[in-house]
Amino acid sequence: MLGSRMKIVLLSAFFTFAFAMLFLALLQNNVHASGTVAYQLVSTFWSEYTTPGFDFDDDASLQKYLNADHPFLDSSYVPSDLVPIDSNFTANVSKTFKLRQEAALAFADMAWHFRDAFSGDRLYISSAYRSAWFQDFLIKQWCKLIKCAQMGTSEHQAGLAVDLKIITRWWTSHSLDITSNPNKYYDWLKSHAATFGFHNTYQKGIDVDGKIVEWWHWRYVWISLATLLADKEQTFAEYYNTIHNEVSK
Repeated sequence: MLGSRMKIVLLSAFFTFAFAMLFLALLQNNVHASGTVAYQLVSTFWSEYTTPGFDFDDDASLQKYLNADHPFLDSSYVPSDLVPIDSNFTANVSKTFKLRQEAALAFADMAWHFRDAFSGDRLYISSAYRSAWFQDFLIKQWCKLIKCAQMGTSEHQAGLAVDLKIITRWWTSHSLDITSNPNKYYDWLKSHAATFGFHNTYQKGIDVDGKIVEWWHWRYVWISLATLLADKEQTFAEYYNTIHNEVSK
């Protein structure tokens, strides 16, 4: 016969084990799956990346600032960690597009949350990483410099930017244009993209950002910087110029 104390120990161990199994089951149910690919809600996953401290100069920095006066140090720079965007929640085959690994993972998570928020309407990727050679080709063929960054200055070359539009669950296409009508899709991105580290880089025009307004252009800058820009209601260019001017004084 087991003593009373031993019975209490065994019962405690049993209930601890049962609670652990229940917790694991609930955690597993919190995984979003499509086909054989699963994505877990990661609202706190990126907390390790929220330490302040931005590097605007190094080519490999997630906050590398790029414009005609601040290009890549290596004009032919190629990110070393490019990976296919692995998401089942975009409206096209996301794996045909590449981003740097951290940005790709963050975008895949944002794509799921976007689809969930709009009951099946999805982000459609029209461009992601572009090499220096391809950027130069675009400029020479048809793209003016105010619309396409010159070779060596593109956020696409950094492997951190995506161009987006929307495909609804009824397979109709929508842009993120906000000039004529309210745009619920743009508003969602404006309110939530920073949670995933993304920022609409060109939103205030040539005089402020050096480029025409591009509602479709979203660039990964890291959660800390994206959140800071959202809180300040500043574009990356505005913030960079403010910091640069203060340092120059």
